[in-house]
Amino acid sequence: MDGAALIGLLGVLAYLWGRGRHTWYWTDEALSLGMSSHPLAQLPEVLAQDTSPPLYHVLLNLWMASFGSSEAATHSLSLLFALAFVPAVLWAGWSLVDRRTGWMCALLASVSPFLATYSNETRMYSLVALLSLLVTATFLHAFVHRRRGFVPAFSLLLALTLYTHYWGFFLALGTGAALVVCLTRSDDRRRLVLDAVVAFGAAALLFAPWLPTLLYQRAHTVVGWALPPTLQLVRDDVVGLVGGPVPAVALALGAGGALVVLLRRPWDRQSLLAVAATVIVVVAVAAGFASARTSAQWHGRYLGIVLAPVVVALGVALARAGQTAVAALAVVAVLTAPLGVRVPLHAKSNAAGWAEEVTPLLSQGDVVFAPIGAIPLLAHYLPEGLRYTTTTGLVADPLAADWRDAMERLRRGGPVSDLSPVVERLPVGGHVLLSCPPVEGSDLSGLPPYIELEILRCLEGREFLLAHPRLDLQRSLRFPPAPNAPADAELLVKVPPA
Repeated sequence: MDGAALIGLLGVLAYLWGRGRHTWYWTDEALSLGMSSHPLAQLPEVLAQDTSPPLYHVLLNLWMASFGSSEAATHSLSLLFALAFVPAVLWAGWSLVDRRTGWMCALLASVSPFLATYSNETRMYSLVALLSLLVTATFLHAFVHRRRGFVPAFSLLLALTLYTHYWGFFLALGTGAALVVCLTRSDDRRRLVLDAVVAFGAAALLFAPWLPTLLYQRAHTVVGWALPPTLQLVRDDVVGLVGGPVPAVALALGAGGALVVLLRRPWDRQSLLAVAATVIVVVAVAAGFASARTSAQWHGRYLGIVLAPVVVALGVALARAGQTAVAALAVVAVLTAPLGVRVPLHAKSNAAGWAEEVTPLLSQGDVVFAPIGAIPLLAHYLPEGLRYTTTTGLVADPLAADWRDAMERLRRGGPVSDLSPVVERLPVGGHVLLSCPPVEGSDLSGLPPYIELEILRCLEGREFLLAHPRLDLQRSLRFPPAPNAPADAELLVKVPPA
């Protein structure tokens, strides 16, 4: 009965979540796609130019070798990770508490807007959610239930999480804080501490080979592409994990009474499970917030690292809430389940649309000018044989965005001096395709400093190219076509001297 219900649920989710798998790539997806297109032996060198660890890119590389690099192909990998979260959390709730808890967790996961969104994203976030679930479950087994056989699994899974996203360090801090709670309830603290030292020490040893690359990335490739988060933003992003304020209120009402009962002393195992999962969430989010206040590296998608302990804590409470829990889940399902129509192909980016229009006009040796992060996206959709230049100079490898010391390179000067020789070497009849963010007339002062500077440099380059006496505007490109809208890109052709 349970097996049939799970298969049916996964079938429905595969249909609902999978409807967006053909959606065109956007910038961040193209970064993953481009880096993962390199041979595995080159990945450490390529990733040293970026801010990411290697595991997802290794898996994507192997996946593309079998299934290709189309949107549907690579989105299917993320869809598999998202779907795997559901039986995994069913097992977690079932094995940690009981069957009812497992199903409450699985139903919460099935209406998760986070999983629905990132099941169609060629990025690591659905894998992060899955790995953090397994880390959370094995931690609770090992240190709440004291099932010591789960200690090696916890170590390995924590290391794999660190190899997938660096917010895994905040998950590690969360589990470390939850360990302190477990110590207060343990009858054998010496053995628990020994197990913890072995578990966290083994994870550290497993991650150690990547540490030099991480330190290099921190020194050279961290770009402040976001503003430091506010407490209000953190609150909104955490609430967004369950679909927004109204679903959060429904879950609070459905689980609140049960949580109060669970937290009454003396605590039993279920109480300790709920508290430990909650501590993991609070500490991990607080650590991420504190770090982002100085590094400006924050986005709601990073909170996939705490989706699992949120679901487990709520699942434990809802399983004790009776009909109130059923009503709460019904409200959440109605408000958050992905029941809408298929999203348009250009929902995330329109680059594929206008690239298809301009491709027949381009020839080998033509030049593409765009910001650093946009180059891999354009290289994916445009024909081979083009030369790429950014706001910081010519690009040696268009499949990878080189973020090394990007802010300093932008500050040293604009692109005009770099563009002059590029135009001079271009033969008559050759093309320059320029693509800058369509922000003419917009106030850029509220943007993060890096984004503001890169846009300004791009617009400087655009102004130089449009005013160049040897270049004529051949076509303005917009997708979807809209005559009065700002151009997404412009195609220039080199003409003979006057």
